Amino acid sequence: MREASRIGLAALTLAPVAERAGWSKSGLLRHFPSKESLQLAVVHRTTELFRERVLLPALSSPAGAPRLRAIFRNWLSWIADNGLDGGCPLNAARLEFDDQPGEVREALVAGWNDWLSYLERQAAKGIEDRQIRTTLSPRQVVMVAIGLASACDSMLRLLGVRQAVREAERAYDQLFTSE
Repeated sequence: MREASRIGLAALTLAPVAERAGWSKSGLLRHFPSKESLQLAVVHRTTELFRERVLLPALSSPAGAPRLRAIFRNWLSWIADNGLDGGCPLNAARLEFDDQPGEVREALVAGWNDWLSYLERQAAKGIEDRQIRTTLSPRQVVMVAIGLASACDSMLRLLGVRQAVREAERAYDQLFTSE
């Protein structure tokens, strides 16, 4: 994950990972027989870590708008500090593999579809319960939230705008807080 964060998932190969881990390339090949299997392992482990840090803590919030807000806050915290020097490998991978056929893309698509479905269910509940007052559909609410998270990531990581997390939180609240 650390190497994929630094150089991108598409550029990840066995040799630098083995070197960083202090293993021989042949030793690493026993665990990951191909570049694709290594990339898939990174996708799965990063997804697990993302869920542990972003989704699971939010489950203590009531379903609907409060949970969606907690998820969004946790997501921004993940963007700001996920423990990986180069940021989230999944964020870069969605751009690297968006038009590349294969198992890695399929794993990314499946993970994103699961994530979007969950977020849409929370947005739908929030709209139905009038916790979110909007004319947007649940999918559109999720698209806006993802857009804010992506913009925050770019502003923070690429442009060095330190207040990006705070600005994204304020924008979310202005758009989706019904009070």
